Amino acid sequence: MQKKLLISLILLQGCSMNSPTQNTAAEQLIEPPDIRYASVAPDKDIQEGQRMQNPLKENQWQLQSYLSEQGMQSALADTQASIEFSERKVSGSTGCNRYFADYQLIGDDTLKISQTGLTMMICVEAIAAQEQQFLKNLAEINFYLFQDQQLRLLDADREVRLVFKMLPALTLEQTAWQMTGINNGTGNVVSSTQTGKANLQFIDGKLQGSSGCNALTASYQINGSELSIGPVISTRKFCAENGLMIQEQRLLQALTQVSRYEIRAQQLRLVDVNGSLMLSLKQK
Repeated sequence: MQKKLLISLILLQGCSMNSPTQNTAAEQLIEPPDIRYASVAPDKDIQEGQRMQNPLKENQWQLQSYLSEQGMQSALADTQASIEFSERKVSGSTGCNRYFADYQLIGDDTLKISQTGLTMMICVEAIAAQEQQFLKNLAEINFYLFQDQQLRLLDADREVRLVFKMLPALTLEQTAWQMTGINNGTGNVVSSTQTGKANLQFIDGKLQGSSGCNALTASYQINGSELSIGPVISTRKFCAENGLMIQEQRLLQALTQVSRYEIRAQQLRLVDVNGSLMLSLKQK
């Protein structure tokens, strides 16, 4: 029976479904900061599978090609569609939106992926078409195969649906990070056309970056995945460009609440003590 793909609609702030495919200056809800993944109680087969080493876990994979009605298509350049498996959780990017689901390994090569949740940013037309096909393929996956340094995901007939290449793991301190979402202080993480102007870089205990308007600097300390950021100092330039000063205020407030970091699917997530998302970033 064909799996049903359940898309968890997350309302866009300041946008409607009739908005043009190109992102506008209006803020868009990219992920509620307190989003949680539903857990599925493992059955006997899953418990047995979890006793074995998980060959999918911990690596990050970037989409190379996917099956479409015209056959295998190369992934769009610079979209960074990806997949990553943690303990019973699979997540990643379609190249525009983030998706998340539970998964199960059974036997040597069987992979079952549960109903999939999805954020709902508006995507340009070409990326939206790739996203639709990517999710359609993901819902049909039954098997996995490592071949030619690739991860291949196959359907019930063992036809290749998705092909990924392994990515080198990103680290907090060896990467220049570009902002993709900022907590707006009301329980949502939003993005606008100004968001990508902000950036952060962590270098030997010193945080440097930009709010998109002013330069920022602060000290920081790392203890495992715990991250504490000291008082932030910024330049005092006024930027009249639409929304930049509001963005800066929200960014500075979010930085004060960061207590931990996560790197998943080539994205940096800075979260507070409760696990709520404060800032999301991608490699610059």
